[in-house]
Amino acid sequence: KAIDEGVDGLELDIRLTKDKKIVIFHDSDLQRLAGRNKKIQDLTYDELQEIKLEQGQMIPLLDDFVPLLNKIKAVNIEIKSDGILKGQGIIKPLIQFLDKHNIDDKCIVSSFNPLILLRLKLKRSKTILGYLYNRSMIFHPWNNLVWMCRIRPDNLHIHYSLLDSWIVKWARGKGMKINSYTINDKNVFDGAKIDGAFTDNIEYLK
Repeated sequence: KAIDEGVDGLELDIRLTKDKKIVIFHDSDLQRLAGRNKKIQDLTYDELQEIKLEQGQMIPLLDDFVPLLNKIKAVNIEIKSDGILKGQGIIKPLIQFLDKHNIDDKCIVSSFNPLILLRLKLKRSKTILGYLYNRSMIFHPWNNLVWMCRIRPDNLHIHYSLLDSWIVKWARGKGMKINSYTINDKNVFDGAKIDGAFTDNIEYLK
């Protein structure tokens, strides 16, 4: 649907199942969308396939996304994790996916978890990284600054309400591209000096 409406790219969230399969899913558990108090990481992919979401959908594998890759100019894969020391197991199968499909010219891998980004960069330096600015950190401007200095990402992904902050100017000075989320207002979009925008619906920005 998004492609039909003319987007340049797509953003998706990924998690790892109990049997090490990468699925496309935002939440850590199934409570909101399926009414079940089960975590994605505690279920195998086959077990997930037995569960329908609230509108009858099934949770797809990252591999199910492959047919769409040739229809878009860019894809942002966000790695979800439930804590800074968690979620590291997804790195190996994600690297296998990236190596197999050769999409480095159009793919950004992002995360709020700086350790995941750091490990991914160490294991696969050619991956284009997007550092998701985390406002929940104590002294978040300085915390994020320290991590960005360590990781040296290619992109800073930051909420539109923070686009006037000094850290955006700093990141721009370091050569990072600035991509902002979640912009659903055309006036905000038109006034933003950014390289890319994440939106819930491209129609909001036309």
